[in-house]
Amino acid sequence: MVAGSPSRPDLVTVTETTSQPDGTILRADRATLRFLDLPTLNSFLTEAAFTIDAQYGDWHHEPITNTSREIITIARRA
Repeated sequence: MVAGSPSRPDLVTVTETTSQPDGTILRADRATLRFLDLPTLNSFLTEAAFTIDAQYGDWHHEPITNTSREIITIARRA
């Protein structure tokens, strides 16, 4: 995995390699993921006509804080 660049810290590029037990590579996939902050995520959801029902900072439904590593969002079409 490659972390985001200084100019785009919200982007992370991931490379996944699938191989046989002997090491023969079957395929290599590369994807770039974009991680949004809370205001940007909420803006995108609102613009896409979603209503946010709840948001949590982890899978145990703890509140979002400045140190939360995740944004779990429950949303529905408005």
